[in-house]
Amino acid sequence: MGFARGCFRGCSGSLVSRLMLLNFAALVFMSTIFLLNPILPIYLYRDLGASEQEVGLIIPLTFLVSAFLRIPCSMLIRRNILQILLFGLGLNAASIAGYGLSWNPSSFSIFRAIHGISTAVSLVVFLTAVEFLANPGELEKAVAGYTASLALGFWLGPLIGVFLRGLTELRIVLLATALIAAIPVVVVILLLRDLRGAGEAWKLEVERQSIKLVLKRPNILLALTYLSFSLAAGAVTAYGPLKAKLFFRLEDQLVILLFLSYYVTAFVARIILLKSPLSARLGLGSLTRIALASSILGVLLIGLAEDLPSFSLGLTLTGFAHGLVFPLTASAVAQATPRKQRVLGNSLHLTAFDLGSLLGSTLVAILLAYTGLSNALALTCIFPALGMVPASLSSRYIDRK
Repeated sequence: MGFARGCFRGCSGSLVSRLMLLNFAALVFMSTIFLLNPILPIYLYRDLGASEQEVGLIIPLTFLVSAFLRIPCSMLIRRNILQILLFGLGLNAASIAGYGLSWNPSSFSIFRAIHGISTAVSLVVFLTAVEFLANPGELEKAVAGYTASLALGFWLGPLIGVFLRGLTELRIVLLATALIAAIPVVVVILLLRDLRGAGEAWKLEVERQSIKLVLKRPNILLALTYLSFSLAAGAVTAYGPLKAKLFFRLEDQLVILLFLSYYVTAFVARIILLKSPLSARLGLGSLTRIALASSILGVLLIGLAEDLPSFSLGLTLTGFAHGLVFPLTASAVAQATPRKQRVLGNSLHLTAFDLGSLLGSTLVAILLAYTGLSNALALTCIFPALGMVPASLSSRYIDRK
């Protein structure tokens, strides 16, 4: 640990290296989440004996807890942002270990709820810390770089999952993932010590939070836009792997590999956004509407596909939307929200994702009582279609010339 601290101090004298280290911690954190996404529904259904409807109700428990806790927790945050992040990262590792130790759907549900506390805290603090450490003139670039790191975790996690699944059973894969989840804890501890040693911990302090300060027209419209996509994405995350498993009779490793088309496309979309002048030429509002249109077609294909090529194309189109919607809307929220209120502004925005992920998968679970899985999934394309309305209304806030 002493050698690690020395190396860290040697490379952390610049703002860039601190952002890179924070992005690395976020990358590993996101990798653990997306490593689990394709396998948890299968693990819950096959290994723990849950029904299809139970899968749709238990998987979104994380988002239910996060949606209820994210804003109240953010209103209490004023100092010690990185210590709070350590708490969230520690819960992430503990809850993943709990999945591996679960013996039935009920015990799994408890750890799924604990995981919700972790996501409620970790993602909003990660994003806010990146914004605070970034140079004011490079805020959009810093957010794009951070979200690109998250997107790298989208497909790096499943790749690790394929490797681990080739070596052992799902339960052991989950326990190994818990060990990986401890890496960001170490990184953030080192970053915290560096900031304290340089006397710069004040950079991560915020003002007392009031929800009224961020309930403004641009923030609400942007949250509704993100919510519309998240409703469809939540349904795909919870039930897409199950459809691939049941309809196409794929092995666990092939299900994970299949979903790489989703994650890799999201990563590529964010790299394009970071490196190309596309947003300057088309405008962020136009790009957001293009992303929503891509998700409409993608979710429809995922639901109605009767062959693997069509299913894969649907995943790719939806992944493209996932890659663009969050960085575009998050950058606009950062621009519309005063610096010292961004914890709550980001919290409000990320709560839209929690609610969408929760309600999207829950809706499919309800629809399963009346129709098949394919039709239920396809019907969720209605939500990004409805999202075109707030996306169009918010164009004045996210089209910056």
